[in-house]
Order: sequence, then C-alpha cells, then structure tokens
Amino acid sequence: MAGGLLTVVATIWMLALLPVLLFLGLLLAVMMIPVLRRLKREIEDVGVVDVPHRPTVDVTPWHRQVVNGWMSQAGRPSARGWGSAEGPRSGRR
Repeated sequence: MAGGLLTVVATIWMLALLPVLLFLGLLLAVMMIPVLRRLKREIEDVGVVDVPHRPTVDVTPWHRQVVNGWMSQAGRPSARGWGSAEGPRSGRR
C-alpha cells in the first residue's frame, strides 16, 4: 500500500513540475537567441579555416557490403532476381 501511495504522489508531483520545467526551457531558449546571433556573426567574421581534405573512408560493415553487392545490378548479371523492375514474363507478350 505504501509503494502504491508513493507512486501516486511521485506521479502527481512530476505532472505539477512539468509545466514549470517547460516554461524555464522556453525562457532559456529565448535568452539564448542574441547569444547565438552574436556567435554566428563572429564565426562569419573569422572566415572559413582551410582544412586539408581527408579521403572518404567506407565504414560499411562487411556483412552489409555482401548484402549490398548481392542486391545490386552488378551482383545479378541477369537483372531478373528478387526486386528487379522486370518481371519473369516481361519479354513475352
């Protein structure tokens, strides 16, 4: 009985606290608007720093690469496997 009463009290307390937390979050967001505008202006004034280009690395797991190769047109030379646009009777009329 005490556990159930504690749950009810905690639920009511959290529901009463929720509007206050939402209002404080809204107030903080409105107060951050001028700060973010100034930060954006300062970043634009500094300009873009030239970062050396790094080569793109494929991080697809090996098992996904196998599935992708199997599902691609290159993996199916006939192009008549599952999921192809051509049906089994597309050549006959």
